[in-house]
Amino acid sequence: MPVFKKSMLILLVIVLGAAMGTYYSLAEDDNEPMETATAQVTDSVPADNFAVYVCGAVKNPGVVLLSPASRVSDAVNSCGGVLPNADTEKINMAQPIKDGMQITVPDKGQGTGNKPTDSPVSAGDKVNINQAGVDELTKIPGVGKATAQRIIDYRTQNGPFTELEDLMKIKGIGKAKFEKMAPRITL
Repeated sequence: MPVFKKSMLILLVIVLGAAMGTYYSLAEDDNEPMETATAQVTDSVPADNFAVYVCGAVKNPGVVLLSPASRVSDAVNSCGGVLPNADTEKINMAQPIKDGMQITVPDKGQGTGNKPTDSPVSAGDKVNINQAGVDELTKIPGVGKATAQRIIDYRTQNGPFTELEDLMKIKGIGKAKFEKMAPRITL
C-alpha cells in the first residue's frame, strides 16, 4: 500500500506541474497578442476621423469612419454603395460630412424628409431632431425649452432617432402634440 500512495503522490505532482506550466505558457501567449492588437487598432484609426451613420437604401448600413474632407458620397460608398431601389436624387452626394451625422438614403417613392440637409439643423422650415440644439428645437410648434432638453437627453442616451414617431417616447409628447410637430420636423 505505501508504494501505491507514493506512486499516486508522484503522479499528482507531475500532473500539477504540467497544468501550471501550461497555464503560465498560455497566460504569456495571451498577453502579447492583445497588446499588439490594441496598438495596431489605436495606430490605424486617426483621432481626427469623423464617425458617420449611413442607413436606408445602402448595401451595408452602419457607422463608418472618414476623414473630415469626405463627402456624403464617400460615406455611402464606404457602405457598399446604394441599392437598386435608392432614390439618389433626393440626397446631396456632394455635401461635406460632419462628425456624428446620420445619412439616410431614401427608397424611390419615399418622402424627402430623410435626406441629409444642406444645414445640419434645418431644411427650409423643418428642424432636424437628430442634430438641432435647444434654440432650434424650440422653433417647433409646442416645444419649449424643457421639451427641447428632453429631446436632446433622449437622443444622447438612445442614439439618433430612426423614426419621427420615436418622439412620442419622450415624456410630454403625446399623439396630439406629435401631430402638431410632424410637419416641421425631419431626421
